Amino acid sequence: MKSIGGALFVTILLLVGVSAMSCKGKSNPAGPGPTADEVIQIAGQLGASSYVPSPDTVLIGMKVAWHNSDGMTHTATSNTSGVFSTGNVGGNGDSGVIQMNTAGTFDYHCGIHPTMTGRLVVLP
Repeated sequence: MKSIGGALFVTILLLVGVSAMSCKGKSNPAGPGPTADEVIQIAGQLGASSYVPSPDTVLIGMKVAWHNSDGMTHTATSNTSGVFSTGNVGGNGDSGVIQMNTAGTFDYHCGIHPTMTGRLVVLP
C-alpha cells in the first residue's frame, strides 16, 4: 500500500509541475534563459534600428529569443506568415525561445508598431 501511495504522490507532483509549466508558457512566456542560442534586443521605435543586431544570422535549428529593453510592449513577428511570432513582450521582458527550423531570410516587424523592422537570416 505504501508504494501505491508514494507512486500516486509522485504522479501528482509530476502532473502539477507539467501543468504549471504549460500555464507559464501561455500566460507569461519563459525568458531566453540558457536554452537560447541567440538573443536579439528590442531597442524601441527606431525604425530599421529597432532590433539589435539586425540583420542577425543563425544556423537552422538554433533557438532565438528577443529581449525587450524598451519600456513599451513590442513583438517580433515574421513578415512571412507562420514562420515566427513572439507575441507581446512587455518592457524589460523576454520572449519565449523559438527554434528556427526553416532556412531563409526573414524580415520581421513589431505587430504593435509596424515601422519597427528587423531581419533574421537562417542558414542551412
